[in-house]
Amino acid sequence: MNKKLLKDYLVITFAITVLFWGGAAVLSQLLNMTVYDLPIRVMHFIGGFSPTIASYISLKRNGHVSSFFHWLKKVFDFKHSLLSYGLVLLFVLIYYLLGCAINGFSIGSPVYMLIVIIPLMLFSGGNEEAGWRMILQPELEKSFNFNIATIITAVIWWIWHLPIFFINGTANSNMNYFLFGIMCLTLSYALATIRKISKGTFPCILTHCLINGVSGVIIFQFSALSCVVTLIVTIIVSLAILALEESGSKSKY
Repeated sequence: MNKKLLKDYLVITFAITVLFWGGAAVLSQLLNMTVYDLPIRVMHFIGGFSPTIASYISLKRNGHVSSFFHWLKKVFDFKHSLLSYGLVLLFVLIYYLLGCAINGFSIGSPVYMLIVIIPLMLFSGGNEEAGWRMILQPELEKSFNFNIATIITAVIWWIWHLPIFFINGTANSNMNYFLFGIMCLTLSYALATIRKISKGTFPCILTHCLINGVSGVIIFQFSALSCVVTLIVTIIVSLAILALEESGSKSKY
């Protein structure tokens, strides 16, 4: 594990987060401002890019990328197997089918709006994977087993989101923080599995964009039951996929 890389990444990420999301949360609470007010909106947007900004700076500082374009090439590594992209669809289906089956659902935007919504989600979640799954998860796996690394990543990711729960008008401000934590762990298992199989970042970005984007079309409310069931199923599927991958790799030798 490259401790210096991890330290640089986490320090930069949380410094930007505290400055912009933390600042926005304080202004929102003290002045009764919402995310729809321009100053809060700008701070919210910049804070959301903290893992992405930290990814480039920390990788450049530690000699893992030579330029911004080299970094972009590592982030948007489109060439992956059909299995990798199949896993993207599988975990998105698990997330939505179980949530809808347990809680019911309603239709928001028309389905064709996904053409617009999903690319926009790159700026509302997908970009984070340049940090969490390109740096944090794989570096932790060098010192910990898959499960421990995934749980640590999930907890850090969950804590990172905390300030936006205090920014009025955000989707998170109306969520239960602890149920959200369960979903962070669920998605961490899905994304860590996709990362381990694909050995790339873009499939994780696409998964994050799809999870966030489809929520504008298929709407369901979180419940303790749906969160726990989805977590259990996702973990079982993740570990089964990794076990099959490992046995397949061994059989080649």
